[in-house]
Amino acid sequence: MSTNSTNLLRGNLDLKPPVPLVNLAAIKVVLFDLDGTLHDDPRVTDYYATALEETLPNGGGATFRDEIDAVIQRTHPAVAPGCFVEPARGIVIHAPQWSAETATDWEGNPVPLPGDLQGRVSHDGPLRYLGDQWQIIGALAAQRGADQRVLREAFTRARKYINDHATTLIRSEHLDDVLLRLGQGRRLLLATNTSEELAGPLVRRLDMSQPFDVVRFDSRKPAGCAELITHAKDQWNTQPPEVLVIGDNLWNDLLPPAGQGCRTVHIDPLHTDPGARWSSARYNDFYEFATALKEIPDGI
Repeated sequence: MSTNSTNLLRGNLDLKPPVPLVNLAAIKVVLFDLDGTLHDDPRVTDYYATALEETLPNGGGATFRDEIDAVIQRTHPAVAPGCFVEPARGIVIHAPQWSAETATDWEGNPVPLPGDLQGRVSHDGPLRYLGDQWQIIGALAAQRGADQRVLREAFTRARKYINDHATTLIRSEHLDDVLLRLGQGRRLLLATNTSEELAGPLVRRLDMSQPFDVVRFDSRKPAGCAELITHAKDQWNTQPPEVLVIGDNLWNDLLPPAGQGCRTVHIDPLHTDPGARWSSARYNDFYEFATALKEIPDGI
């Protein structure tokens, strides 16, 4: 792992807002996330939740779906999209500036900040960021006693469900338009933390007409983002300001490359950053991004 990616993991992020995306003139490389960005099918995360609901120990599946809905709808007493949690201890941390400010228990009662959770949050620390539905569901299941084996088995079942050709594929009608527009004269990269065995079939099912120069499975984001940006520099003499990163998870996908100087686009259906403080541009969903992209000029 490079020194730069190590610093990013430890939380030494440059927290200045990224340069706004006002045109595409400087962009030479575009790095896409897969799940929640190029492919967003609520049936997959729903299947994940169902698989966990059926296997949570000690009756933990009771009210599990209700709690997931409460978090997403922001009616939960403590947990919300965009916060950090430590499921094993049932602690919720709010860190709007990426430094732990307040702590509550799972019911929303204020508690002292544990010593090991104080200060700047780091990517390789004990806290889990709730930046997408996968992370929300997994964290809630872990708080109810699911271990890594249970989580992994449920995740695998959900991936196999969407890979099965018996499952009708939901594919954005704007996918090819976005890839065609951004692929004109640029290198396209795709990164997912999922293994090729589980994500490769979905990539092939999506049948994306614009080919990717690099498809990286098991990308180990966020560290993998830094490595792909270094790859772009080495292969194509590309500097970070010439890289655009598009993803739905602010913490995993966007903050590390933003800290390197890349421009970023946040697909943010959970409204984790409604003010677009931490991205070059923010959109509620892929459709909104695809629509806006048509109006972003290629030059000044």
